[in-house]
Amino acid sequence: MTPAAPDPNVLSRLYLEAVLPSMSDLAEQDASVRELLGTLCGSIVFQILKGPAATLKLDRGRIDWQSGRSPRPGVILLFLSARHLNAFFSGNPWALPIPIWGGWRIGLLARFSTLAKRLEEVLDGAAEVLASATGRRLHARLSLMVAGLALRPLAEGDAAARAILSGLPPGLASFSIGGEAHATVWFEHGSNRVGWGEPPRRPEVCIRFDDVATAYAAMREEIDTLAAVGSGKIRVDGLVPLADGLNAAMERLRPYLKP
Repeated sequence: MTPAAPDPNVLSRLYLEAVLPSMSDLAEQDASVRELLGTLCGSIVFQILKGPAATLKLDRGRIDWQSGRSPRPGVILLFLSARHLNAFFSGNPWALPIPIWGGWRIGLLARFSTLAKRLEEVLDGAAEVLASATGRRLHARLSLMVAGLALRPLAEGDAAARAILSGLPPGLASFSIGGEAHATVWFEHGSNRVGWGEPPRRPEVCIRFDDVATAYAAMREEIDTLAAVGSGKIRVDGLVPLADGLNAAMERLRPYLKP
């Protein structure tokens, strides 16, 4: 059976709600990014005409993501459609956004462009990133973050993911990397709430990768998952059917965000 084709509206939400938020952890974990940002302060709004928006706030080496359009942004980049935004984030040089405010802030936009290139290298697993333990750690953390945050757009817009989730029991699930601080992503099936950080309450199921190496191998499908669960490298504690179903829904991310 042929997999369902990607929905451009879902893809645009994945960029806004899963990929862009990962810049916050990239800045926190990657010294080169903090050096790039320096003392820069400013905010950039990514707005789809008559559609969703997201804001990145850059503040002296720190990056915060916010859903929607923040008040008094430094730059507003307008996209005429979901396809327009998708083409921009996929690197199409002709898909430039319309800077309806702050187009004169060349320094802010230039550094965002460099930041976006760095994020792409880490998420796509560029050879120079994966050549070091530090790079593999970044790849594992950000890949987990994006996969978990992607559950909300998939659950609300992707037909195949919705079909998978419709048969699951409701509940809160967390995915974390052992030995790593602030490396937990959670999703509540039923409300579609999602977040990066400590879950709001005790989850019905916790999926825990024993260490960065295990998470890295799992994110890249370089590990026998069943064997890893059997050996304790991957622990699933709680409502196993919910964990299995969410993992299946996450598989729908692949046709959307292929390297």
